[in-house]
Amino acid sequence: MKRSFALALFLASICASLHAQDKPPAVLWDAAQCLATGKYEWVNVDNTKTLALGYHLDNKTFEGGKYLYVVVFTSPKRDQGKIFDIRLKGHRQYIVENNASFVSTPNGITFPNPPLGGNWTQNQLTSAIQQILKHKKWYEAQVKFLVKGADHITCETAVEDQVEPKK
Repeated sequence: MKRSFALALFLASICASLHAQDKPPAVLWDAAQCLATGKYEWVNVDNTKTLALGYHLDNKTFEGGKYLYVVVFTSPKRDQGKIFDIRLKGHRQYIVENNASFVSTPNGITFPNPPLGGNWTQNQLTSAIQQILKHKKWYEAQVKFLVKGADHITCETAVEDQVEPKK
């Protein structure tokens, strides 16, 4: 009985580590590059080797609009992080429209500093975070590759007043 349990635990840990090592989809990789290398400091990558990422694509909420919600987890338990609301426009053009830090508890998602846009925006971000957490599909992106940047993507923002330019 103990051997069976130990074997099951071992196999589960291997599956979990393999699950986290999947290569991020191109849309998530490009968005993460924008967050790590754009002219604004969306994600501080100094002294960081990897970013733990999750995402949710939404093309139903806004008529004809495609939105990508990206979570950058800031805790190993994946219960804290930053969420970014990114509009996809044209071919590989990413526009950061909103962002917020969040904490996930058994009582729900909370925002230490509520995002701009009031309750509607907060509900949209909460729903996206819940979708990402529910699917438990995480990706690890090595910062050394993210910060190389890419000429084939365009990174913009609609919320310049929410973030400091890089120095």
